[in-house]
Amino acid sequence: MTDAQTTLPKQQGSRSLVKTPEPRHSKERLNGLKEGERSPSTPGHLAPFDWDEFEARYEEAFADADRQEQELLKEFEDLVKFFNVWASAASVHDTERGVKRLQTRERYVKIAEQSLSQKKKHQVVRAFQSALALLSQS
Repeated sequence: MTDAQTTLPKQQGSRSLVKTPEPRHSKERLNGLKEGERSPSTPGHLAPFDWDEFEARYEEAFADADRQEQELLKEFEDLVKFFNVWASAASVHDTERGVKRLQTRERYVKIAEQSLSQKKKHQVVRAFQSALALLSQS
């Protein structure tokens, strides 16, 4: 049996089976190079990885990020303080304006009430004068 025959699917009922090819036992690699030869893209021997240095860099980067976060939080806290001062000043200002508007409306209502009461008095006086004039004519 050849390699092409072993990788073809075989029908078994309604399912197809694919057989995995066996590894080659020759000294040639799959990419066509013999042992000991290197392709241009392979780096060759890799140096052992320094995990301690990697961990130190990680901790340093983490500490730096933490410092930056703390600076941002401090800046945010300062901005919140300024906002609260501004908001309370705006609230006080709005309250003062509201009180002044209320006082202005009260003055207007009092003046309108006085004017109305004077008009009523004048109307009553005119009504009595008209009644007296009618009585005196008769």
